[in-house]
Amino acid sequence: MTERAGNELLPGLVLPPAYHGTLRKRLAEVGTASSTTNCLIAQARAEGLVEALETVTHGINPVHIERLYLLIEAAATARLQELQ
Repeated sequence: MTERAGNELLPGLVLPPAYHGTLRKRLAEVGTASSTTNCLIAQARAEGLVEALETVTHGINPVHIERLYLLIEAAATARLQELQ
């Protein structure tokens, strides 16, 4: 696997390794949250990271930013349903 492929979070979206790793960690926190409150906190943290990427990394296509938000929302929705 090439470094590029290893840092491709979504098809066509390659992030710098530090951002990629942190975003994967935040998504994992959403997916393993032990309570509804913890899931919502993890979701907010993940969304905050995307907001920071949006602000500091001007090279990311707005479509990719939207896809990241949708990915986080889908992960949170799935986890919240599991917790019910």
